[in-house]
Amino acid sequence: MFGMGFMEILFIAVIAIIALGPDKLPNALVQMAKMFKKIKHGIDDAKSSLDSELHISQMKEEANSLKANLENTTMKLNSGLSDIVDETKQTKKPKRPKKSKTPKKQENIEFEKPKTK
Repeated sequence: MFGMGFMEILFIAVIAIIALGPDKLPNALVQMAKMFKKIKHGIDDAKSSLDSELHISQMKEEANSLKANLENTTMKLNSGLSDIVDETKQTKKPKRPKKSKTPKKQENIEFEKPKTK
């Protein structure tokens, strides 16, 4: 425990018995147990907070990768559409020849006037 061997723990226990005496030792052990329990509870809370934060960061990474994929797909679609538009412009229907603006000759047609009597 904590990198201490049996002899070190036994030595600390003997010092505690001598320093505290048999009357105060049980209360001191209870207080130490409560302190270790609080420490353990704090560590468990920190672990759960860290796990939730890691989960949130994983979700952020996933969202960023999805965003990058979406942007990549959008760029591909835009470039594909621009290629189609360019091809369409190049293969436009040939223009019809322009009509000449010179007026056609109009024939003078004369109608006979009815003869009056």
